[in-house]
Amino acid sequence: MKRIFALSAAAFLALATYAQDTYLNQHLTSTNDVIGSARYVGMGGAMGALGADLSSITFNPAGMGLYRKNDISLTFGGQWNKERINEVNRGKGTFDQMGFVYSISTDNDVCRFFNLSFNYQKKANFNYNFYAPINQMNGLSQMDILGELVSDGYDTDMNLAGKAVDNGYLTPALVDPTNPNSDVKYYYNQFGGDFSNYTHHSHGSLQGYDLNFSTNIQDRAFIGLGLGTENMAYRSWTNYYEENSYLNDKGENVLGDYSLYNDYHINGYGINVKLGGIVRPFEESSFRVGFAVETPTWYRFKSSTYFDLKDEVTGDVTNTTESYLEYTYHNPWKVRASLGSTLGRSFAWDVDYEFANMGGSRMGYPDYDDWNYGGYSTFQGTKDQAMNELTKNTLKSQHTVKVGMEFRPVSAFAIRVGYNYISSPFKKNPGFDQYSLDSRAMDFSTSTCYMTTGATNIVAFGLGYAYKHFYADLAYKVRNLKGNFYPFDCTYAQPSSQSQFVIDNPQLAGQRVAPHEVDLTRQAITCTLGFKF
Repeated sequence: MKRIFALSAAAFLALATYAQDTYLNQHLTSTNDVIGSARYVGMGGAMGALGADLSSITFNPAGMGLYRKNDISLTFGGQWNKERINEVNRGKGTFDQMGFVYSISTDNDVCRFFNLSFNYQKKANFNYNFYAPINQMNGLSQMDILGELVSDGYDTDMNLAGKAVDNGYLTPALVDPTNPNSDVKYYYNQFGGDFSNYTHHSHGSLQGYDLNFSTNIQDRAFIGLGLGTENMAYRSWTNYYEENSYLNDKGENVLGDYSLYNDYHINGYGINVKLGGIVRPFEESSFRVGFAVETPTWYRFKSSTYFDLKDEVTGDVTNTTESYLEYTYHNPWKVRASLGSTLGRSFAWDVDYEFANMGGSRMGYPDYDDWNYGGYSTFQGTKDQAMNELTKNTLKSQHTVKVGMEFRPVSAFAIRVGYNYISSPFKKNPGFDQYSLDSRAMDFSTSTCYMTTGATNIVAFGLGYAYKHFYADLAYKVRNLKGNFYPFDCTYAQPSSQSQFVIDNPQLAGQRVAPHEVDLTRQAITCTLGFKF
């Protein structure tokens, strides 16, 4: 059956494109994991008030002020994802941390130590692989969305909608069904989706580099200032397969199976500033209170995608097309608070809390100097107001709670345990109905898939051993995280949309494509070797 798409359903699907959108930006810059030194991981990252560990520099820079000796360490390990492809659990080695602290005794009764620190630390790991089969398409197709986008003029030489038109997946109607005298083109999609399958492979990481200046004031107050830079390197290979059938002009049932392949790259960098303090309010007690604030990280990204469509019936493949976009992005301010204490040298505990309004993240486009950027120079130096409004309607405040403990039965040996709860950044009913979204990112969208994630739970255990100046730590971590994968948004098929699709296809009105739950659970083993002197 043919379907007609009308201008009344404007192109909203930047939210669901595999391009520079709210969902992908949040995924790439999210730090819903505990990565760093093995002591830090073993305590679940809960060291905001305890400090004196190089990885705590990322949470509270004042923690470096507790050092009274020089320290150098490096961390490595491996991780394993729960999701498998071809029954192979894709494990991968990791290099997670390397840094040093240079502690300077000032011989001053007030400012007793001044410490200079530098630390490299992995902040996010993008090594994932998963299948997402959708067994119930309910007659809807990815091409339905593309027909809407094309009807509204969002088909360019660099996006999927344009490729679908150029290669005959969508065909224009002879007349406007609502206005026969109009010159506006509307597009038919003859497919009726029966089944789809999405395969995802990705690798890369978000890496942080922190330069820190900290001081110790009479062993009662510790202050730290951190200057951070981040480096992004991400690549994914995805394949979306859709099984279709339709009736041709002779009334014959014809297969229309096709697949969409994307090879996606993104690289970039970001900068931020961190300021923190730790106070020991009671002179005779080791109890400490910590606080820290981190500015937004201001990113500049370059993305490129090679994509093509393949007719799975004939085997014909369209010419591979490259889509390229440079854009800016910044995440929200982060505010942190910590409580912690020690009991002699045998026991230590810490509780950390972080707040971030993820809906405050913003996307825009930089100036491109003298390069015309393929004719799309008109949006240089501007903010993407439509995408930013979508982010505000889709993401919410995120809360992170970290709890960690360390027990030393003897001075040389330590046992550690930690737990994290990180709330979901997505609203319960995210803003899928963005029919008026007018984002430049739409011109470069190469897919329609997206995924929301739930709350993250992390459990960690660790062991430590110290001998004279040398120390070695080991940690094991399980991060539990699940997401809902959608092959495309089907809001256009809901009666409330009043779209031409619903008018022309009353039997499909109200249909939805159920998401596929993806298990992003992973395990990791981390080892740190260090030397204090």
